[in-house]
Amino acid sequence: MDFGKGRLVAGHRFGSFTPTFDGVQLTLGGNKPDAWGLRAFVTRPVQRHSVSPDWSSPVSYFSGMALSSNHIPWVNGEAYYFQLNEGTNLQQRRLSTLGFRLFALPVRERWDYEFESIYQAGEVRRTNHFAHRHHGETGYSFGTDWPLRFVYLFDYSSGDPNSKKNFDFLFAKRRAEYGPTGIFGIIFPSNIFSPVGFRSTLQPIPTVTLMVSHRTFWLADGRGPYVGSGLQDQTGRAGTFLGHLFDTSVNWAPQAGYFRHTIFEVGFAWFFKGSYFDRVPQSPGTADVNYVYTMATPTF
Repeated sequence: MDFGKGRLVAGHRFGSFTPTFDGVQLTLGGNKPDAWGLRAFVTRPVQRHSVSPDWSSPVSYFSGMALSSNHIPWVNGEAYYFQLNEGTNLQQRRLSTLGFRLFALPVRERWDYEFESIYQAGEVRRTNHFAHRHHGETGYSFGTDWPLRFVYLFDYSSGDPNSKKNFDFLFAKRRAEYGPTGIFGIIFPSNIFSPVGFRSTLQPIPTVTLMVSHRTFWLADGRGPYVGSGLQDQTGRAGTFLGHLFDTSVNWAPQAGYFRHTIFEVGFAWFFKGSYFDRVPQSPGTADVNYVYTMATPTF
């Protein structure tokens, strides 16, 4: 299942596994430019096991609904509600997630934008949980011979020293705003503040796309965890500045010849560590991280 930009529910596409669900889904409308759309579902998340067949947990349920509107070209809208109940399974999460997204699609020689705001409430291991996340971006598509688009990016995901307010990204896709592939997972959308960032794309020929991105990251709460790394300074003395993430890639999708059904990509990511790694307990070191990847995606 994919919803919106995949910040909560989406197929990973990168990494060894992707979230799967057993259940039913209802889809109504949403196929016309000026139409309403409704999606509703009730599922059981499939639990992955390394030495036995995967199975649907009898105590875990994931359900929700999403309403979309495409009536006005300059303000498309989505509103959604997701409910996750894990009972005594896994992280024992009982989370209600409510959010909305407003956006305008990119159009040549016009400004576009996107704003998404998400709120969570419930319990995690019988501890009260409240968290929120906000994403904003605004971009402009230039009327140049080579299509060029520039986007300013902003992100905030709440955090807490005792993880009570750490935003839970549920079944979000692995490749989103914070990295090129599923293997390179430097930043997770939890306890993160990124007020300055940009992404630029250039298409010199119809089959080639160049992308350059730069983000700066701080912890939303310096006493909270750097999610996904195992690092935390509950005193807050390590500060909050995590560093800069630079990401660039070249994408080639030939339209003819032997490789016309294959998309190729080459990319490079560089994480320049900030002052947080100078002082946090059990720091892995202050050396920068360099990541290079190549990829070929066959299409059928």
